[in-house]
Amino acid sequence: MSTGHPGFAKVQGGTVYYLYEAPNKKTELKNELKVLEAFLGKWNADVGVRHSLPPHAAIGDTCSPPGTRLIVTKGNHISTHASYATQGEHLSVYVCTDDNWACNPRHYGAVVHIFAVNGEPAKGYHSYFLHSKKEQKFNSEAIKAAIANAEANDLGTLRQGDLA
Repeated sequence: MSTGHPGFAKVQGGTVYYLYEAPNKKTELKNELKVLEAFLGKWNADVGVRHSLPPHAAIGDTCSPPGTRLIVTKGNHISTHASYATQGEHLSVYVCTDDNWACNPRHYGAVVHIFAVNGEPAKGYHSYFLHSKKEQKFNSEAIKAAIANAEANDLGTLRQGDLA
């Protein structure tokens, strides 16, 4: 897969932010966005099934807002960490809600590994693995700068224009 620059794209139900490198080729980007959009729909449908406290809700939070932002920290890859060495290719993603995004500093409530069929986004969404449901803040200046860079580069909207 060829990689390009940071950026963001709209999908049904939310926004995807590529902190470091979005796929450079429009076809690859479109396929990956379809996988992420399918995941987002599944994630939001599974809230009550996954756990009693949604992983994207703050501790003590009684509401269960849907995930609306996916922060891609690593494109389709195989983990080098021993604990995940048997996992296939996946995207590493933070899941955020509107409330998470409105905070200062912004934060996320879950880290997931998202799998495409046979590790190939062109074949569609397969499943996800909940890596962590610990709420974390985007505190570091490096991550804040990466988010700002992603927000400055509109990659488009899935099923419109170049991503139709």
